[in-house]
Amino acid sequence: MNLKRLGVLFCALILVFAIVGCSNGEKSSGEGGKSEDGVVTLKFHHWYNDEAGNWDKVIAEFEKTHPKIKVESVPLVENLNHDEYLKKLDLLASSGEQLDVLMFSNHADFAKRVSAGLVAPLDSFIEKEGLNVEEEYNSPPSKIDGSYYGLPAKLVTNLVLLNKDHLDAAGLPVPTDWTWDDYQEYAKKLTKGEGASKQYGSYFHTWSDFYLVLKLLGKEDKTHIINEDGTSNMDDPLVEDSLKLRYTMEQEDGSSVPMAETLSQKLDYRQQFFSQSASMVPVGSWMVTEWGEFTPEFTMAWAPYPKNNKSDKPHTIMQGDVINIAENSEHKAEAYEFIRWFTTEGLMIQQKSIPAWKNADVEQVVNDLVASTRKPDAVDKESLIYTLENAIPAKRGIPKGFITEVYDAYNAEAELYLLGEQDLDTTISNAKKKVEEIVDANKE
Repeated sequence: MNLKRLGVLFCALILVFAIVGCSNGEKSSGEGGKSEDGVVTLKFHHWYNDEAGNWDKVIAEFEKTHPKIKVESVPLVENLNHDEYLKKLDLLASSGEQLDVLMFSNHADFAKRVSAGLVAPLDSFIEKEGLNVEEEYNSPPSKIDGSYYGLPAKLVTNLVLLNKDHLDAAGLPVPTDWTWDDYQEYAKKLTKGEGASKQYGSYFHTWSDFYLVLKLLGKEDKTHIINEDGTSNMDDPLVEDSLKLRYTMEQEDGSSVPMAETLSQKLDYRQQFFSQSASMVPVGSWMVTEWGEFTPEFTMAWAPYPKNNKSDKPHTIMQGDVINIAENSEHKAEAYEFIRWFTTEGLMIQQKSIPAWKNADVEQVVNDLVASTRKPDAVDKESLIYTLENAIPAKRGIPKGFITEVYDAYNAEAELYLLGEQDLDTTISNAKKKVEEIVDANKE
């Protein structure tokens, strides 16, 4: 059986499991989650623990103005790990568990669950409300097969998180306009020491769709290794340049944590940054508040995502959580009320992230977010506000459902190169071939 047929079979099985017990159409009536007094209880599945989500406050405020709707927060993990959340969510879907409101941290994982039939379209609710999604939100998820399947919640902007104390000690200003060449020079100047106590200038984590395509993410469009139409984008020279950048910094300069160390020691970007083992980490703006168990003992600064060339505009990926209605929900109308409220007023009350909602004031949001952290004085607000206000969103689009398979294949080859087990030409050649095979197997 070829890959395409296996993929179709997988999606069909997930769809069958996910719609067990589902309602017909988009009716809000039904026995599941509805009490005798007509109050509907929605189950909201996600990966944010209570501290990260501030759920008690958020849900209490919603229920004040929506007395006929109760919301049950169901964090499926306690460690903020989205990958683990997805595994548990898929198991719940296959068991026929009541699902009402779902959330995903990126468009690729969201699109995959749309393809599997787990997520319901929102068109009828959007049309009834007269909502213009593009005018209401920054960087909303694109339509899939002509329909909207989700609304954007928090807006995550790719940027660089820096240890300002390390910069000050090295006599380096917080960058406001820089390139990857500049980033490399900063990393060299910030690196010091040897052995276990070495302070690296940079840390790149393990996500293949981020840290193995660093330069692609600064383009205006075509920022994945496959295009939105499903064709390969592996011929873009920035794919190869992204790997060269990492190899140079990790294997030649010694200015960024080597991948071998990251994998063997199971390193994490929060641990590397907050322990001050690394001075700079390209990451997303969720790190304004999502510190995990850490409290910084230094000042956190922020810089724009590095450009590929000085003349480029400061394009960067600006996407974030997508919140959805489950296909098997018996209370889709009530679920829509909640996701519309949460993506506007709710995120302002939550004070944990920057909303995609265009009516939000960035400076006020940043002030509120920083004030809600365990150590507000640790955040350099000036550099953060500048970075957020001057970023230009790249055109990301909705990737094909098989993009995870593509990145897995690319990652396998890229790791061999970054671990010093394979040369670059062989790596790119093998990766291109594998990606083309996956694309061909999934042609419609």
